[in-house]
Amino acid sequence: MKLKKLIRDLCCAIKVVVHFGREHHATISMMPGIYARQPLHNDMIAGIDTMLKITPCGSFYRITRTDYISNMPDNEETWLATYGWHSNGHLIEIGGDRYCIFDTASKSLYLETLTEQGKTTIELFTKNL
Repeated sequence: MKLKKLIRDLCCAIKVVVHFGREHHATISMMPGIYARQPLHNDMIAGIDTMLKITPCGSFYRITRTDYISNMPDNEETWLATYGWHSNGHLIEIGGDRYCIFDTASKSLYLETLTEQGKTTIELFTKNL
C-alpha cells in the first residue's frame, strides 16, 4: 500500500516537472523576435504604431521599444532585462520598473510599466511571424 502511494506521488511529481519544463521551453523559444502593439480597449490611434524587439545579449535580453508615427521612427528606448523562470516566464528590467509577461498560447506578451506618477500601465503585444 505504501509502495503504491509512493509510486503515485512520484508520478505526480514527474508530471509537474515535465509540465514546468515544457512551459519554460515554450517561453524561452518564443522570446526573441519582434512584437507589435495591440489595442487593449480599442484605444488605437491612427498612424501611431509601437514595436518591441527582443534579442539575446549574453545571459540577458536586450529589449528595444520603437514608436512610429506614420511609419517613421519617432522614439526609441532600449533596456536590458533578465529572465525570471518562475510562474510562466517573464523578463524583468534591470534597474527599472518594466516587466514583459509572456503568454505562449497566444504568442503575445504584456508589457507592464510603472509610471512616474506611481500608476501601472499594461500594453499588449503580439509576435510578428
